[in-house]
Amino acid sequence: MFFAENPRPRPRPHPLAPRLPRRPLPVAASYLSRRAHDPSAPVVLTPPRILLAAAGLGLATGADDFLYVYGLSFVPVSTSAILISTQLAFTVFFAFLIVRQRLTALSVNAVALLTVGAVVLGLHVSSDRPAGVSKGQYWLGFLLTLAAAALYGLVPPLIELTYKRAAGRGRVVTYALVMEMQLVMGFFATAFCTVGTIVNNDFQVRCPCHSPLSPHSTRTAT
Repeated sequence: MFFAENPRPRPRPHPLAPRLPRRPLPVAASYLSRRAHDPSAPVVLTPPRILLAAAGLGLATGADDFLYVYGLSFVPVSTSAILISTQLAFTVFFAFLIVRQRLTALSVNAVALLTVGAVVLGLHVSSDRPAGVSKGQYWLGFLLTLAAAALYGLVPPLIELTYKRAAGRGRVVTYALVMEMQLVMGFFATAFCTVGTIVNNDFQVRCPCHSPLSPHSTRTAT
């Protein structure tokens, strides 16, 4: 609704945006294949604690989408794209803390350049602020987009950590297990976004004929 009423470019889909409808297909195919070879095969291969972790990651993904879209309401698409790109820096930082990934000179250099870019944007608020957006709203959008980048950078290391926990006790991380986790993540991310959309009444379609400038409207534009 916001972009229908404001002449600004539409954003590209967020990289972590839920894509639930395609995911049940490989999970169902994997289950049917297991049943064909073993009629007593379990419906779900993933342990409950791993599914619970996947549900939490799905909620985090939904929250990240919310922060990204809400922040985009107050900052230009170009600025949002630059700020979201700092997720690489957050990914390197969280990967080092959570999964102990080794830092290299190239990754540290990339983190430094992305950080400088975000700082430069913050120092030029007046020239980058869209028309009709106050300075406070711009900073709100700036911080929300940066928070979305941070959360986006946190999720992949947590997913890798979950895979490592799933591979414990001699268990093999199979394609079916990965797709089951992705299905749960997609379901909870989609549910989070759907609830937010319902609360904000975004499913309501506004008819153009109700516009004050429409010739079919009973109101007269002044």
